[in-house]
Amino acid sequence: MEDKQLKNRFIILYFLVFLFAVTAIGRLFYLQIIEGENYRAISDSRLARNIPIKAARGEILDRYGRPLVTNRIGHTVAIAKINDDKDALNRVILNIACLFEEKGLSYDDGLPVSKEAPFSFSFTGSQKEQEQAKNAFIKEKNYKENITAEEVIKKYRDKYEIGDAYSEAEARKIAGIRYEMEKRNFSSNNPYVFATDVDIETVTAIKEQRESFFCVTVYNEPIREYTSGTLAAHILGRVGIINQEEYSKLKDEGYGMNDSLGKQGAEKVFEEYLRGQDGTNSIERKIREGETEVVYSREPVPGNSVMLTIDKDLQWAAEESLARNIHRIAESSKEGSGHDANAGAVVALDLNNGEILAIASYPTYDPAQFNRDYNAMLQEAVPPMVNRALAGLYEPGSTFKLCTALAALESGHTNADEFIKTEGIYRYLGHDFMCNIYRTSQSTHGTINISQAIQHSCNYYFYEMGQRMGIETIEDYAQKLGLGEYTGIELREEEEKGQVAGPVLREKSGRPWYPGDVLQAAIGQSDNLFTPIQIANYMATLANGGTNYELRLLNAVKSNVTGEIILQKESKIKNQIDIGKENLDAVLGGMQLVTSEGTASAAFADFPFKTGGKTGSAQVSRGSSNGIYVGYAPYENPQIAVAVVVEHGGSGGNASYIARDVFWQYFFGAEDTVTTQSYNTLLQ
Repeated sequence: MEDKQLKNRFIILYFLVFLFAVTAIGRLFYLQIIEGENYRAISDSRLARNIPIKAARGEILDRYGRPLVTNRIGHTVAIAKINDDKDALNRVILNIACLFEEKGLSYDDGLPVSKEAPFSFSFTGSQKEQEQAKNAFIKEKNYKENITAEEVIKKYRDKYEIGDAYSEAEARKIAGIRYEMEKRNFSSNNPYVFATDVDIETVTAIKEQRESFFCVTVYNEPIREYTSGTLAAHILGRVGIINQEEYSKLKDEGYGMNDSLGKQGAEKVFEEYLRGQDGTNSIERKIREGETEVVYSREPVPGNSVMLTIDKDLQWAAEESLARNIHRIAESSKEGSGHDANAGAVVALDLNNGEILAIASYPTYDPAQFNRDYNAMLQEAVPPMVNRALAGLYEPGSTFKLCTALAALESGHTNADEFIKTEGIYRYLGHDFMCNIYRTSQSTHGTINISQAIQHSCNYYFYEMGQRMGIETIEDYAQKLGLGEYTGIELREEEEKGQVAGPVLREKSGRPWYPGDVLQAAIGQSDNLFTPIQIANYMATLANGGTNYELRLLNAVKSNVTGEIILQKESKIKNQIDIGKENLDAVLGGMQLVTSEGTASAAFADFPFKTGGKTGSAQVSRGSSNGIYVGYAPYENPQIAVAVVVEHGGSGGNASYIARDVFWQYFFGAEDTVTTQSYNTLLQ
């Protein structure tokens, strides 16, 4: 009996030992295998830590080497994962969110739910776009179709263990930041960059209140500095923290989840040149002595400097004149003739090589404050983030008559010596097409040749040319001159292609093309839609005698290590038109008459040498017509082409003053007077 009891005791003891062993092995398996990487990272972070040394991005310079974008040292605030205490992490997140809000600073919160209860979804865009974005969000998260915003917040409270001690507003703040942290793969090895370029007052508050911010770190890194505020904002672009989609594409190229990269403009398209190579300090902590030492170090390599074709002074002049004249037109015009002018664009090109000298869009914004001002800019009636020079599509109005004129001359449907008697009303297939002069004064332009038709912008004359040629010839020359085609500018993703009116285009939209449509297309109406940069390139191609260049912003790339030029961009010809000299002289001669005696003569009355240009106006669905001007200078030795569009500007004559200011800056700078010697130098 006693032996049996003893045996049972041993069985119980063996069982307990076995149970203890299984538990211990299971725990070890959990700690070392399942959670091994996480705990190792935490351990390593206590004993040794790799501190990245951010490399400075290369500078962006103008054509003369003057800085447009440089770097300065700023403070970056990041949240590190110290342990698995989720409530402690939530408290720190709430503390730092409140600190930033108290100081009026912004931080990322992409959770598409309103900030305060009662909660609602907060997607942007049209009603249709909001609905599409909401459906995509629900599908991505695998939520039920009819889920409410309140239920989404409840799910995130549960997911991130945001307890009942937090109010709804506090829980929403925490959830929004945790949502961003999750998107950027927050972990022990990957701290979350909460904000960059933080002011010293906020940094001091974080350091002084260590208990409230125990897992928040502050370090210094290069910050982009836009040397001239809003200057060339749409062209220079901006940088930002890499997002999940970008990271998945670029992680194999050495990008990390806390890296910055170009998001728009030159910063994006020249990323491969501007990006540097980060360095590393590996810090080892000696537990017993409480000391640290650098056991490994790799110096950062700065990015290369990118030199653009932009002339900083000319860019200033274009932007200043555009803004000033838009306000002047709005303040001095009668209703319906420019009183509602509110936006526009200017493009200036070196017409002999395709280099972009200036490219301005109004209204504009400060790229240094993009994140802070983003939501406010979205609410603006006239959106400042739109690059109208590249993405604005406008009817060219009468500026298109230059294309019609060249097409008629080169195709042999007229010549420079033919005179046509204009009658005010052009009758075609039972329809009446009216010239503007007849509409306003019941008169005509009389008997004129093609140069005079350009000078007076005679619709009757160009109706006749359109009827003679047909739409195919007009389409052909429009495309040869670069209209309705990409210009070649490196900002391809931001450029609209535009369109040339014609039967094929009309059929794509499911509408018929009528014989009379060719007459409207010949004077720049119908379905013609072009960007200001296309119109500038069209002007350049005409003025230089038929060479259509691929436009470019990049001039050269310079190494910041050796100081050597490692890339020099060359000009490239897209298309060449063999224009007869007599025909070219007829078109350019008509443009010279526009600036000396025609609709742009007021702007160029006191200009020291001859220029060529063409005004245009294009009706829009509401408000004053758009004002358009294209021109080049000098007339005898063309060097620079300019296109100007003023939305609701009333007339091209109003826009011509902006082109005059650009020409003046290009040839004479800040000079108040022009000498005969300086003028003669231009013609050499």
